[in-house]
Amino acid sequence: MAKKSFIEFNSLSPGLKALLPKIDAAVGLVFDMAEAEAETYARGNAPWTDRTGNARAGLMAKHSGEAMRWHELVIYHSMSYGVWLEVRFSGRYAIIGPTMLHMSNIIAANIATAIHHVTSREPRP
Repeated sequence: MAKKSFIEFNSLSPGLKALLPKIDAAVGLVFDMAEAEAETYARGNAPWTDRTGNARAGLMAKHSGEAMRWHELVIYHSMSYGVWLEVRFSGRYAIIGPTMLHMSNIIAANIATAIHHVTSREPRP
């Protein structure tokens, strides 16, 4: 029986290699925009009454990550006593957790939209 040979062409890999950096950039942009939105939400919805305004002004969000590997949004207090606002009185004055819950839904929806826009602009063979 004679051996048949054929040429195999992988049409998927080249397209994915070109598309993945664009998707990663879009996801990074979503996280960058989420920083300001998370800070605004946390500061606007913090359940405590201000005395000095420092704790509210000290609520921060920061996007970090490594290209093509991971992205994260860290929401934190910059005041040393912020931890007590989160844990004291069984979390009555907590805002970090509620902000994370709020932002997770927004980020997920925005990532889906961004990926859709990136992939719909790619030329089809």
